[in-house]
Amino acid sequence: MIDVSLQLLALAPEAVRRQLEPRLRPLRARKGQTVIGVGAYPDDVLFIVDGEAEVTLHAVSGREVSVRRLGPGDIFGDLAAVDGLPRSASVVALSELRLNALTRGDFLICLASSPDAGMWFARRMVSEVRRLTDKVFELSALSVQARLLCELLRLARAADCVGASMVTIRPAPTHAVLASRIAAQREAVSRELQALAGRGLLRHDRRTLEFPDLEALEREVSRVAGVLAEPIVSRSGLPPGRLNP
Repeated sequence: MIDVSLQLLALAPEAVRRQLEPRLRPLRARKGQTVIGVGAYPDDVLFIVDGEAEVTLHAVSGREVSVRRLGPGDIFGDLAAVDGLPRSASVVALSELRLNALTRGDFLICLASSPDAGMWFARRMVSEVRRLTDKVFELSALSVQARLLCELLRLARAADCVGASMVTIRPAPTHAVLASRIAAQREAVSRELQALAGRGLLRHDRRTLEFPDLEALEREVSRVAGVLAEPIVSRSGLPPGRLNP
């Protein structure tokens, strides 16, 4: 299990670490639970130890927009902790979640206590800015097929199958969830998935999404997305290896 809260505390001076470690609180959330709601004022910064969650926003029309998926090693609530403004989005558990929590004050103490801790957080923010830049480009310039391919590649690279040529995701996101993530209609996503399956780039059913050849998927993303193919990043925030031309 990835406990990124302990990784952060390990970067603080020993005196600060001893002060904060006892105040780190384990939490659990059930599947479907809203862990934090948009508009709430900051209290805790939460670190995912196990499980997955979705960052979402809702339009006035009621349409749900998926901002990103979170998993082990990710944190949320950190933006509101830094600027003191209300939460910018809601976070909903996609599965049973195990979390660690630090109060906003303790989180800021940790970041201010050490250049290494501050740089750790800065690198995460840079990674998030790159991800959002990619997303703006995708939504503005790419077709539904290209946006879907980029999202599928992110899913494959986040599946903890380092070095594997075949990647399996179980449970697979529904067509409706994928459509929300790429700002498309569910029917369009279903058609594109069938087309990609027909080309041998993936296999899928209600519960499983399988990529038989990750390099072939990377080449296809490079072909349809061009400049976007290189910046797609893994959950660690570090760029993956260069895609094959």
